[in-house]
Amino acid sequence: MAEKNSALHAIYVIDGVQQEFTPAQLLDAVTEAGGKHPYAGPAEMRAVDESLDPVFRGVTLDPEAVDAYLQAVLEQEKRLPPAAADIYTRIRIASALIDTVWRSGHFRLGDLRLDATWRWDESPVGARAAFYASVRAAADYVDALGLKFSGYRYSRTAGPSGLTIRTRLSREAEEEEFTFVSEPFRSENPVLGARRGCSPVLAPDPQSWVVYIPFDTSDYRLGGSLLAQVLGLGGGPAPQVSDADYFQDCFEVVRELVEDGILLSGATVGEGGLLRTIRRMATECGLTVDVSDVMRAFQEQDPVRILFSEVPGVVVQINDADFDYLDAELLLQDVAFFPLGHPVPGTTDIRVKASAKSGIQTILESLMQNAEGED
Repeated sequence: MAEKNSALHAIYVIDGVQQEFTPAQLLDAVTEAGGKHPYAGPAEMRAVDESLDPVFRGVTLDPEAVDAYLQAVLEQEKRLPPAAADIYTRIRIASALIDTVWRSGHFRLGDLRLDATWRWDESPVGARAAFYASVRAAADYVDALGLKFSGYRYSRTAGPSGLTIRTRLSREAEEEEFTFVSEPFRSENPVLGARRGCSPVLAPDPQSWVVYIPFDTSDYRLGGSLLAQVLGLGGGPAPQVSDADYFQDCFEVVRELVEDGILLSGATVGEGGLLRTIRRMATECGLTVDVSDVMRAFQEQDPVRILFSEVPGVVVQINDADFDYLDAELLLQDVAFFPLGHPVPGTTDIRVKASAKSGIQTILESLMQNAEGED
């Protein structure tokens, strides 16, 4: 047992610098009372390692090859990128929490607890440093969200390293009767249901709207993404996924939409990115995905980044009659949303429309071109 959990209780020296806390100490600080703590191994063990720098490979991404990129990310599963273990961890946590938003019942973000399992291959150079970075990112992000772990565990593996996150109600919520709730993101007598509160599949209603809601304000970058993995890009800047306050606001407003029965369908945007999520939703209809508004809002010129960056978020479908209600609710919470288009019945084709130029700019350029062509 001590051997199994020694990685959690070791003193880490990374890039020649001894870390102040062990992984277990970092996690214990954000684990609820009565949570599951692994056996306390020998604290005198030292884990000496060096962090890996991302390897950059100059590959030009072609917006015309979006279909090929989509097929590639649909066929593979995400592996831990050792040089971006911190980003990988925050995305895993965010995605697990967003997955919970679709559950039936009545609960809020503050009612949830996280259960984490690290399975790690310690043998490669940089693996122990990546594990420490993953634990530190997990502790920092969970603390910023105002949450706690219900427990955590670690096991050594000879296979791919990875992190599994599960959610549950806090023990306090299960055991206590709340008469007054002072915390803004907790509820009285929460219930986390087993079934889904809305469909994961787009309904073939051509009048309905498909809407994208990112849960973070990060720029769209491909570092550490599934697309970077399948294309062998090796690294590069990754989305930071660090705006915990914004995540809380997004979670609460989408959760209310689920509980109120406003959504026709909804799915989590996580590993693989926005387009992968839409492809999996569009089994009964097609969609022309217009990401022009997203590109303009984030001043992004490359649609491939918008489509395959792994900024956590959701894609939801609403009736046309509920669009103004959605607009008002999200505006009230200062949450940005982007209409992507309408479902197309009779097909399951996914097409992409993208322009970083505003409508007015496009019209002016057209007028200028016409004027230049006149005698």
